[in-house]
Amino acid sequence: MSFYELFLITIILLPGILLMVFNEKDLYKDLSQEVPSFALRLVNHVILSFPFAILGLFFYKHGDFNLFSLNIDKISILLSLLVALINVAAYYYLKKNDLKEAFLEGDKTRKKIWILTRCFYGGVVEEIIFRFGMISFFVWVGNLFIAQSTVSFWVANVLASILFAIAHLPGIYQKQKTVTKTMLLYINSINLLVGITCGWLYWQYGLLTAIMCHMLFHLVWYVFEKFEYQFNGKLEV
Repeated sequence: MSFYELFLITIILLPGILLMVFNEKDLYKDLSQEVPSFALRLVNHVILSFPFAILGLFFYKHGDFNLFSLNIDKISILLSLLVALINVAAYYYLKKNDLKEAFLEGDKTRKKIWILTRCFYGGVVEEIIFRFGMISFFVWVGNLFIAQSTVSFWVANVLASILFAIAHLPGIYQKQKTVTKTMLLYINSINLLVGITCGWLYWQYGLLTAIMCHMLFHLVWYVFEKFEYQFNGKLEV
């Protein structure tokens, strides 16, 4: 790990952290909770993300991962769009047929999260935590016990994706009054799909391509949200 790498990863992390810290103020109000100070919210996200950034910097070369080069081709773009569209199709199918009330609660909260926060916190900070930090470390550990590096990667990818899905559950229970089994199946399945896809892109293309995929996921969903809002008017919550 070099000072240059640490400086760059810090620059990449900070926009998402700062956006979430500012955005969180509105989200805490919705939960009828006392809003922690700006400094406390900032420290919380720094403590959550920077250890994984350091972990990644120590171990990413052991898996021959690409950190700062942007490698994008038709396959990476189409795969990213496919994942985003699978989510949109599943979400609006369930919302229309089974879970309208429950999903309207989630819509209300999600619409208070700025699109820049979704892209730079979800797309960047989460990728640094789960792909760059966790996968790099898990691959290093796996290589100590498994001769095949490909097997080490897939074990690491699946494990990091499971943790990625689990990490989203506390927020769901905190924000939702109604959490059904179907909703949990949808949320966990989509998060596993996003995690495994971004992990594969990190392995094959590099961290910036995984970030691109996660950002596209949020951007595509945002476009459909705006489209729905234009045709259906304000949410009835």
